[in-house]
Amino acid sequence: MRRRAAIARAVVTGPPLLLYDSPTAGLDPITAHTIMALIVKERDVANTTTLIVTHRYQDGNLVANFRYNPDNAQLVPVHDNGHGPQSWTRFMVLRDGKLVFEGTQAELEASPDPYISNSESRAVDS
Repeated sequence: MRRRAAIARAVVTGPPLLLYDSPTAGLDPITAHTIMALIVKERDVANTTTLIVTHRYQDGNLVANFRYNPDNAQLVPVHDNGHGPQSWTRFMVLRDGKLVFEGTQAELEASPDPYISNSESRAVDS
């Protein structure tokens, strides 16, 4: 509840940029999805730039591949033509405080780096 209240306090002022530090850490999957849906909605409705620091690959996947549809108040898959959230979303991977990857989701998933592919598979499994 505190996490949702903190996000609500941040969003209510309508800032042009929101920074999230592990917004779904320690949450059950349903609540985590609800939080990420709120973040996507804020991004799309208020045109807010969003930076999310997370260890959960699923969170980045949701942000990159879904948009908020105000007509039905639901998240819908993005059919990206190179101009939508998939092309805007950048993934970065840090290891020991150093940037070891920056790129799109497709580039992340195709990375031959064993640390990145191992991290990605752990995130998908959890």
